[in-house]
Amino acid sequence: MLSWLGITNTDQTERQFFGNVKKKTRIIILLTALLALYSVKSLFTYLIPASYLADPIVAVLPGTVGVLVSLVYVLVAERLLQDKANHDKR
Repeated sequence: MLSWLGITNTDQTERQFFGNVKKKTRIIILLTALLALYSVKSLFTYLIPASYLADPIVAVLPGTVGVLVSLVYVLVAERLLQDKANHDKR
């Protein structure tokens, strides 16, 4: 699975993160990731009852889940764009 993300132990692959992607596309991906972060955080804050949000551990749950969702979104979007750019080169 890590090799699908471009993480390998060999020095043969020197792939940069968002290497073949235009700057405008990078900015759009990062802005939509921030939008996903905020929307997931807001959704979880809305769904969790206010009495549970008084607990410090539960209070950080919406933000943590939002960060994880946006991180996965950025990694998958970057990988799909890299695969598309490599496919178009061939």
